[in-house]
Amino acid sequence: MVVFSALLKHKNFTLAAKSLGVSVSHVSKQLALLEQSLGVKLVQRTTRSFTATEAGERFHRHCQKIVKIIDEAQNEIESQRDEVEGLVKLGLSQSFGTLHIIPAIQELREQYPNLQVEVHLFDYKVDMLEEGLDLWITNNEHLPEGYIARRIADCQFVVAASPDYLMQYTAPVNPHDLSDHNCLIYRSWERDYTNWAFVNLEQQLNVKVSGNYSVDLAEAVRDAAVAGWGIAYLATYLIRDEFKNGQLIQLLPEWKASQTMPFYAVYPSRHYLPKKTSAVIEFIKDKIGNPCYWDVQLSPYISRPN
Repeated sequence: MVVFSALLKHKNFTLAAKSLGVSVSHVSKQLALLEQSLGVKLVQRTTRSFTATEAGERFHRHCQKIVKIIDEAQNEIESQRDEVEGLVKLGLSQSFGTLHIIPAIQELREQYPNLQVEVHLFDYKVDMLEEGLDLWITNNEHLPEGYIARRIADCQFVVAASPDYLMQYTAPVNPHDLSDHNCLIYRSWERDYTNWAFVNLEQQLNVKVSGNYSVDLAEAVRDAAVAGWGIAYLATYLIRDEFKNGQLIQLLPEWKASQTMPFYAVYPSRHYLPKKTSAVIEFIKDKIGNPCYWDVQLSPYISRPN
């Protein structure tokens, strides 16, 4: 069943064999034995394609549940170990992981020499079971059912533009002034990012913005702002260096961008969390800090009204 699940995940005999650490011939033999035992064809193969039959899809759904139970049993045993050791398959968003977690992996390895970390970068909703992840650090609001989600950090937002843009256009003094500006839109399937939220000492405002550029990659919004294309509402984890280098300047300093971006550590089970997974969670949580370390570093450049 583990072999069949790997085949359905990778859609390729070579990749499935590599993921399991076995030979291609072993995978092929196990599939043949499984089909013979069940008396049905589980996959359709040609020289160019590999697809599951209807029976194969049904069997795969049951296999996933069984593999999850096996993983939980293994986690229960591993949780009783005193040492932090073994492999952790860690899922990260591409931008956040590249900027803030991957640079710290060496420190994690030095702290736990017997720990191996396999990083997977995603910019989409992840099926943790399908991807075989032990841990997923995400800001995704649609978290998988049947998993534990522990909130480990809250990232702030700031409204910003480049000096070049501000040389051409008068800076907004009130959130309503944004209607006169070209606003750069982050496009997301899970949230409406054309609704920018603000708060000051007296009131809260939600402003509907528009512009001639939208993109589904947060770094691309940041880069467009640096290039002077318009005004952006940016998560602070993206912009530390750009503020330090003077490439971006905060706008509306009397108003706080009231939206936050929570980060979660998502894992399969609360009861039998392996020490290796727990150690990685605590390391990442401490590394990010509370408040987030990048917000502390940005404090000389960003005003935050109470």
